[in-house]
Formats: sequence, C-alpha cells, structure tokens
Amino acid sequence: MVPTATAKWFMNQDLFTVAHQKLLEGKTNESFGSMVQAWQQSPSAEQQNNLNELLQLAITEDCGHSLDRTALPSWLTSVVIQREMVQNQNQILPRLAINGTAERRITEIKFIHWPDQVILSATPKLNNGGYFSLETRRLEKASSEGLYQLVINGDGDVSFKTWVLLTRPQSKQRIGWIDSRSWRIERNGLPDRACPSPVLSMNVYDLEDTSWTPLWTENVDGKLPTTLPKLDLPDGRYWLSVGVIESRWQGEIGILDIQSITRPVDHSGL
Repeated sequence: MVPTATAKWFMNQDLFTVAHQKLLEGKTNESFGSMVQAWQQSPSAEQQNNLNELLQLAITEDCGHSLDRTALPSWLTSVVIQREMVQNQNQILPRLAINGTAERRITEIKFIHWPDQVILSATPKLNNGGYFSLETRRLEKASSEGLYQLVINGDGDVSFKTWVLLTRPQSKQRIGWIDSRSWRIERNGLPDRACPSPVLSMNVYDLEDTSWTPLWTENVDGKLPTTLPKLDLPDGRYWLSVGVIESRWQGEIGILDIQSITRPVDHSGL
C-alpha cells in the first residue's frame, strides 16, 4: 500500500510528513533518515503502520540500495542480516542471524530493538577467509518491524554502528509440506522487480552431526521447484530443510527474509 495524503498523520508538518515528501521528491536517503527519527519518537500504532508502508514503498525504488548512504568501514567488507521463520512439524521458530566478512577479527556483535531490547549480543563464530556469523535460534517471536541498532566491534578498538529498519514480517507461511519429498509454495503478491527473484534453498543434514554441515545443498532461483531431486546418499535417516529466501538491501547491508520448513526423512524418502 502507498501512504496517501488523506492519512491523518500526513496533514501535520512533522517527521512523518517529511519522510513522505522526501521520498516523493526522490530523496530516498533523506526520507530514510526521517523514518529513523520518527521511530525514535515512540510512534502510535497508526503511525507505525504508515512507517512500515513507507519503507516498503521506498524499497521498490532500487531494492533498498539508496536507503542509506552509510558506507561500511574498510575493515568490514560485508554484512548480512538474516531473519528466518522455521516451521517444523509441531511449531514455528523465529531466528535471527548476522554474518559477513571482515579483515579484522570480530570481537562482538550487538543487535538491539530500539530503545533497549537486546536481540543479539555475543562474540560470533569465526571461519577462514574472515567470515563471521552469529545466530539466535530461539526467539519468543519474530523480529518485528521498526528500528534497530547494529553494533560490530573488532580487534584494535574499531567499531561500526548504524541504524537498521526492518519491515513487518509476513503473517502467513507461504511454504508447506505435501509429503517427505515435495512441498507447496504460495505466491506472495506481485513480485518487486527492483529486487532479485526469490531463491529456494534445499539442504540435507546428517541427524547425528551437531555441526549442522549440509551433506547436500542446492539453491535455485527463477522457477522454484516443489520436489526434491533424486539424491545419491548412503542409507540412513536425514534432516531436510527447504526455504524461500527474499533479499533486499539497506545501503551496503544485505537483508534476507527466509521462510523455511524442516522435517526428518528416511533414505527411502530421498
């Protein structure tokens, strides 16, 4: 939905009006700054709805690249915020992860829902090539729309701090099981042509491997498959995960929204 000039909040000369006007003028970065300030002022439910709609509209310009001109520091080469809803056979589990690559060792990552709700705060896992990752597997609820603060600290007392705006998470799970090797994927309205097409990620894991390193993985974009291909795996019981990944940006920061389904499967099911 596009916020309209008849909305009550638009009639006042305030941050909400400025955010809308700047977007209409093509000044997306300035509009984003006004949205951040508006979220800092404890907006009402109606104002939150309008801010969420305005952010979604701004993303359609170039998938979020123009939202924020804040550049990553030279020691931090990439950052991705990953919000995921994982549905197993009994429940839906929200997750949030932050990963990326850096030229210095990352000592701490904080992700805070403004003003003071800490979502993540820990030292990430570090792998070869400067890759780092930090994940929370059990959130009480999905990370809601609104204002967040991201802080990444590294060796040598270097630090990167920035504001992040998340859109409202999807209320409906659009992917679900049909049987152990096939699933359904519902359309999610009209695609945003400014953003990459959704990607389907398929992964098979050994149930006994607590590192959760995939034995087989494949990502497909374009026409998303709804069945698992024939796999050459030894006899055994496995864990299958299938997820739809939608991506956008906030300036140089990548933001992924993922809906995943998981289940144990026998070799005969593969």
